[in-house]
Amino acid sequence: MTDAYGVMDFSSLKKENSAAGTSQPLADEVSVSEQDLQGLIDSSQQQLTLLLVTSARVQGGASFVDAVRAAVGRHAGTIRLALVDADQQPRVAAALRVQSLPAAMLMMKGQIQPLFEGAVADDQLQSVMEQLAQLAAQEGMSVGEAPSDAPAAAQLPPELEHATTLLQNGDLAGAQKAFEDYLETHPGDPEAKRGAATTRLMERTREVDLQEGRRAAADAPEDLDAQLLGADLDLLGGHVDDAFGRILDRYAAADAETRDRLRERLLDLFDVVGADDERVGAARRRLARLMF
Repeated sequence: MTDAYGVMDFSSLKKENSAAGTSQPLADEVSVSEQDLQGLIDSSQQQLTLLLVTSARVQGGASFVDAVRAAVGRHAGTIRLALVDADQQPRVAAALRVQSLPAAMLMMKGQIQPLFEGAVADDQLQSVMEQLAQLAAQEGMSVGEAPSDAPAAAQLPPELEHATTLLQNGDLAGAQKAFEDYLETHPGDPEAKRGAATTRLMERTREVDLQEGRRAAADAPEDLDAQLLGADLDLLGGHVDDAFGRILDRYAAADAETRDRLRERLLDLFDVVGADDERVGAARRRLARLMF
């Protein structure tokens, strides 16, 4: 994940590092695009879905996809697997508010709940699948015993639930207003700040051709607009360190006006990731050193 995004040669990626994995897809497995995300959310009313967001640049990512497939396959008919390639569908990853790759989420009854980030060991993976199968049984989505320790859905205030739903549905203007309205009465709320910043990120990249944006950033290292867009695309793909580094690498030698633009964009990306993320802390410390 920490490769220099702008100079990555995607044609050199080995087959075993494909975000899709090397095993055969499961019978009811789906690949998620921006166009069918809402349909997948709607269908989770009937079928519990494990949503896995990953990328070809995740070390060992393909092997982990295969491990997830094997674990989900043991509960065929109870758990559906949905895969999101963050490089091919960065706006989906952004709408899901992914911070690290791989990231697993539970989709159920039209709601999305984070499960874990980063690859987990096989025994942990099996435990998660057992709990999800039990949860499906509890909710009447399969036959089985009700669990005593199934994961509980995280609860957001209704206003933020509404704003998040608008974001996931692609209503960026509505989502932005909803997040900003909430911030007016709850200044500094981290979830609202993150949602508003994520919506701005998606708005900036709405009309961008991903490959052209990446190519422009690689071909024009001195073009500020191209580099700011490159940082946005890095973050959309879940490559947090690359996004921060792209901006910070240019900060030291920049003039005052350019520094202002770089800092403004960096702080916005900090809000997308979240203040409690250690990568944000490290980037803030580097920014402070460069400022003085």
